[in-house]
Amino acid sequence: MKVNVRVYDKAKYDMESKEVNRIEYDIEGFEIICGGNRAKEIEAHTDGDCIDEYHEYLVLDLGNGETSTFRNSHVSMFRA
Repeated sequence: MKVNVRVYDKAKYDMESKEVNRIEYDIEGFEIICGGNRAKEIEAHTDGDCIDEYHEYLVLDLGNGETSTFRNSHVSMFRA
């Protein structure tokens, strides 16, 4: 499935946020993580700048054994 990920300069929930990038991916699947142990696991493997302030993460399955993880409150994903 082809998707577009729109990246924002700050949390998309902030009315003043602006789109700063758009990336197209061909993915096998995705997962949205909202808090809990999975979010803590992701946060344990990142530096402080990559922690989502709402503890939300979008994980894309790229289909080749690799994943791409985003701070979900800073991105929106749409089918391409």
